[in-house]
Amino acid sequence: LVQSKLKLLEESIFALHKAIELEPEQYWYYRVLGRVLGEKDEHAEMIKNYQIASQKKINQTHPHVVLKRQEEQHLSTPNFIIIGEAKCGTSSLYNYLTQHPQILPAIKKEINFWNRNLDKGIDWYLAHFPDISSELSLITGEATPDYLDSQEAAVSLFKEFPNIKLIVLLRNPVDRAISHYYMRVRTNGENRSVEKAILSELETITKKLDMKSSNNFNISSYLKRSQYIESLSRWMEIFLNKQFLILQSEDLFADPATTVNQVFQFLGVEPYELPKYPKFHEGNYPPISQSTRQALSNYFRPFNQQLEEYLDRKFN
Repeated sequence: LVQSKLKLLEESIFALHKAIELEPEQYWYYRVLGRVLGEKDEHAEMIKNYQIASQKKINQTHPHVVLKRQEEQHLSTPNFIIIGEAKCGTSSLYNYLTQHPQILPAIKKEINFWNRNLDKGIDWYLAHFPDISSELSLITGEATPDYLDSQEAAVSLFKEFPNIKLIVLLRNPVDRAISHYYMRVRTNGENRSVEKAILSELETITKKLDMKSSNNFNISSYLKRSQYIESLSRWMEIFLNKQFLILQSEDLFADPATTVNQVFQFLGVEPYELPKYPKFHEGNYPPISQSTRQALSNYFRPFNQQLEEYLDRKFN
């Protein structure tokens, strides 16, 4: 089995090198090659290819920026992370932010290091970011919406980067839960009707069959992940309040230019107006029944009230 896996990895590496010969500017070839080399435990080559991928990507997104690839021990660190919540507009926000001339993207939006890949080591994580010289007024960051629901992610991140800036998007919890359901349908992770899926989870929670909430929410939990007070309060017990920028998704959707410039100010970069603000990963689906929506609204009401009291802020 081990020999078979090694052979497959070697074949993949050969194919990727051939692809790079044909299209040397395709950054994601290097990214995939880095991942494959990592599976072979070729650590230095893995980081080298991740960094080449980063340079190639920056050449496309920020052609005015010239980065000098540094040694492994000088890998750059992220300045900010969008930690959640899923289905609240994180993809749109990250795409808007990384169009700013001073904000360079990671080689992928969702790295999922702090919640799933800690065993890969911190250098693996840092290799996903562009090497930024200290004299340049540039910043970088990532967006992994699953971080918010993981206390392990909060604890591990704080140990490594206690001063990092954290961005949170919160959407009407009913809308977020429904959007989450339809995303699962699109990815073949759900085959029940929306009413059956949502109401069965509601019934389970009501009957307390799920016991107490755990430190790590189930990624397919529609309701738990909309109970923002539970996950957010855990993060805010670890990091300082001033490190958080908490945004309402509806504000981003209604007036993206104003909201995005609020983020630019939080990150300490110059104001910037994008040519346009398209929505990313926008889903289109039929409305749920009024009775189901009312049941969900009733369920979320106490959690929403707790959130408003905790943050001393109205979300309406």
